[in-house]
Amino acid sequence: MSKKLYVWIFALILLVAASLRFYQLAVVPHGMTWDEAAIGYTGFAIFNTRRDEWLHRLPVSFMSFGDYKAPFAIYLNGLFTAVFGMNLWAVRLPFALFSIAAIAGMMLLTEKISHKKWALAAGILMTFSPWHIHYSRAGFESGMSLAFFIWSLYFLLKYIKASQKKFLDIGLAVVSATISIYTYHSAKLVVPLVIATLLIAHRKLIAKQLWQLIVAGGLGILLISPMIWDSITGKGLERLGTTILDELSGLKLIKTIAEQFLAHLSPQFLLFGETTTLRHGDGMWGVLLPTTFILVILGIIFGLKIFKTKINHSMFFLGLTIVLVGLFPAALGEEIPHSNRALLALPGFILLAVFCLKELVSKINKPVILKSVLGTLFLAHFIFFIAYISSYFTSFAAQSAPEFKDGYLEAFEYIVPYEKDINKIIFTSDYGQPYIYALFVRKTNPIWYQGGSLIKYEFKDEINVGDLSRENAIIVASNEDKINPERADKLIYGSDGEIRFMIYLPKNK
Repeated sequence: MSKKLYVWIFALILLVAASLRFYQLAVVPHGMTWDEAAIGYTGFAIFNTRRDEWLHRLPVSFMSFGDYKAPFAIYLNGLFTAVFGMNLWAVRLPFALFSIAAIAGMMLLTEKISHKKWALAAGILMTFSPWHIHYSRAGFESGMSLAFFIWSLYFLLKYIKASQKKFLDIGLAVVSATISIYTYHSAKLVVPLVIATLLIAHRKLIAKQLWQLIVAGGLGILLISPMIWDSITGKGLERLGTTILDELSGLKLIKTIAEQFLAHLSPQFLLFGETTTLRHGDGMWGVLLPTTFILVILGIIFGLKIFKTKINHSMFFLGLTIVLVGLFPAALGEEIPHSNRALLALPGFILLAVFCLKELVSKINKPVILKSVLGTLFLAHFIFFIAYISSYFTSFAAQSAPEFKDGYLEAFEYIVPYEKDINKIIFTSDYGQPYIYALFVRKTNPIWYQGGSLIKYEFKDEINVGDLSRENAIIVASNEDKINPERADKLIYGSDGEIRFMIYLPKNK
C-alpha cells in the first residue's frame, strides 16, 4: 500500500469516526448525568476561582458527590466551557475529540507492531465499535483515559522498536501514561501493569538504554507524586471503598474476582448487552458486534496455536495482555458487569480481532475463497453496525432518558429567570443531586454557593398538593409526586415522551 493511499484512508476513517461521534452530540443521549453536570460545573469553578464547589483549592482528587473524581477531565473541561459556554455540548466536546485521538492512536499503534493495512483494519473496527461510540458521546472520563493509554503504548513501542532510541519517545510515553492515570481511576491499575509487561517482554531491546529508562522513571515518579501524596494524606484512594476489596478476603475474594472477571467475557456482556444501567450500554447490543466477537474468539484460538512457535505473535501477546489486565478493575467492582471500568480492555479486543484477520489472510491460499470470507465478514459487520446505530439514535435515545437525567437542564433553565421575584423554589430530589444542575445552569461562583447562594432553593424528597399553596413559591415536582399535571404551568418531557418535571408558578406569574 502506498503512503499516499494509506494517509487518505487514515483520514477518511477519522472523518467517519468524527461524524458518528459529533452528530447530535448534545441531543443523544438526551439529558445530562450527575457526573457530566459535576464535571462541567467543577471545571467552570476551577477555571474561574481555582476552587471546586467545596472551596478546595486546585485539588488532585475532587470530592464531588463523595466519589473523589480524577482531575484531568475536570481541569480540561473548564477550558472548554470557558470558550463555548456552560452547555451540554461544551461539556461533551473534549470527550468526543479525544475519542478521535484514540482511534488515530490505535491505528498508529497497530502499524507499529504490524503493517499499514492492519492498522487501517484496527481503525475501522474501533470506529464502528459500539463500546467506543457509547463512551465517546457523553462525559465519561474512561474514554478520555483510553486515548492517553493508547498513545502511551504507541510511544513506548516506538521507542522499543527504534534502532536509534530517542528519549522524546519514552518521555511522551511516560507523560501520556501519567495523564491517563490522572483521568480515570481504572488506569491506576491497568496502565502500570501493561507498561511493565511490555518492558519485561522487550527487556533485551532496551537493556542498553538503562540511563534513559531511569530518567523516564524519575519523570514518571515526579509527575505522579501529587497523586501519591493525595492518596496518602487525602482521599485519593477513596474509590477503593466501592470495590469488593473492602468487603471480602481470602478464598472468597479470589473466587468472587474470578467469577466477576469471567462475567465480562460472557456472551451476555460481550454480545447481548447485559448491563446494570443504560448509562453503560443500550441493553440490546453488546460491547462487541457479533462479527468482532467471532474474530476475537478465532484470534485467541489462532494465537494459542502459534504462541510457542517462532512466528511473530507480538500483536496477539499485546492484545491478550490488554484484555486480561484491562478487565481487572471491572472484576473488582460491586456493580457487575461494568463496561465503563472495563473500557481500557477495548484495544486488546481490537488487536485480537485484527490478528485473526491477519491469520485468515495468511492461511487461506485460494484468492476466491479469501475474498468471499472477507467480503462476507465486511458485509455482515456493516449490517450489524447499521442495526446498532439505528437502535442507538432511536430506541436507546428514548429509553435512556431516566438514566441520563433528562429534563434537569430544561427545568432549571425555565425557573432560573424567575428567581429574583420569588421567595422560595421547591424542587424535587426524586432524580437525585438537583443542586449540581442548579449550580451549572446558574453559573454559580462556588464561593457564593458556600455563602448561601441557593438559599431560596429547597430540595424535597416528596412534593404534595399542600406545597402548591405556598406563598410566592415555584414548585417543581417529578412524575413520582402525586400532583395533577394538568394544573402545571410548564411540563418538561423526556426523550421517552414521559413527563419528567411539572412546574407550578405562583398565581401572579
